[in-house]
Amino acid sequence: MRVPLALATLATLAAASPAPAGEPPLPPLPPLPPLIDAHAHIGRFAGFDLALATLQKNLDRQGVRHAVISNLDGAALPGVTADLGELAINEETARVAKSDPRLVPLAWARPGAPGASAALLEPFLRDRGFRGIKFHPDFNHFSPDDAALVPYLELCRRYRVPAVFHCGLSLRSRARAIQRAARRFPTVPFVLYHMGFGTDHEEAIAVAREAKRDRDAIIFLESAQVDPASLLRAIAQVGADRVLFGTDATYFGRDHYATYRPLLAAARRALTQEDYRRLIHDNAALLFHLDGK
Repeated sequence: MRVPLALATLATLAAASPAPAGEPPLPPLPPLPPLIDAHAHIGRFAGFDLALATLQKNLDRQGVRHAVISNLDGAALPGVTADLGELAINEETARVAKSDPRLVPLAWARPGAPGASAALLEPFLRDRGFRGIKFHPDFNHFSPDDAALVPYLELCRRYRVPAVFHCGLSLRSRARAIQRAARRFPTVPFVLYHMGFGTDHEEAIAVAREAKRDRDAIIFLESAQVDPASLLRAIAQVGADRVLFGTDATYFGRDHYATYRPLLAAARRALTQEDYRRLIHDNAALLFHLDGK
């Protein structure tokens, strides 16, 4: 049986640090909790293996306790994704999450699309255990400033769940655009997936740092496709309490989590145990209300 990396790394570090000669041995460190992956998917995307079985095998192999999922079938990319309506995609997410308690559902929103409405999503938050709303400005062709987002963000406020955004390179998905929406809903936690996909991450780090300093928004950063140095820079500048471990599972296929072993190892070496716990588990458990799940 493969030992999950977080635990294996901790054991290695503890074994490599004996007490000085003549002193009593140090007490063992308390065990670390299993990983929570704050960013995973179900659905279809041409060229990528996002099969549910692939995700579940990866969770088994890495020892991941929870993965926060959204359904890429809601992305409006003809020929690449299924481009289905809000009700169909979120019903499928509900079905999948019910089948595996490790999977934590987010509702995928399609603001401004024909037939889409916040009213369709409300029952998923109110009655069916969904823990947030996922927004993808690039795949669904909207700006965070669009009026069509307001009813969805009101749902996040009402049900005290996060607004989770793909954060990228385009004008509509960049961190500054999302920051403007976050400032209009200062009690709603906003999560910036990728902390700026395809960027040097500096803008997203600055946005999260400013929000924490000015207390005019609640902004979290997330680690999918982020290099170790940028992750550690984000934690140093914003604080470990504002950064989530997430991976965009299963973007990298059958051995998806292997890609993140260097990132986890670098974080474990650089961070205190308390801050490492926040990154891999505690922040996500609090944000997505997972303590009782």
